Amino acid sequence: ILAEVIKAGATTLNIPDTTGWNMPWEFGGLIKKLRDNVEGSENVIFSTHCQNDLGLSTANSLAGAMNGARQVECTINGIGERAGNAALE
Repeated sequence: ILAEVIKAGATTLNIPDTTGWNMPWEFGGLIKKLRDNVEGSENVIFSTHCQNDLGLSTANSLAGAMNGARQVECTINGIGERAGNAALE
């Protein structure tokens, strides 16, 4: 699906952890796997959107960035829906 949306003109791919249950090595590994294997991934920005249900949103966002994500969706003070998102500060 990601390769097809790139072909259709997408310039940013947002990869979420919408339930906040990923461990940092899992989420970072997912970003790396997608960057390495999705056709056309070198032409788009990968973005992360991590929820904080288990207190790992910042760690997962950083793991995503360390593995090729160039954009992190975050909030001031971590305030967001449900348990919140990665804190900007």
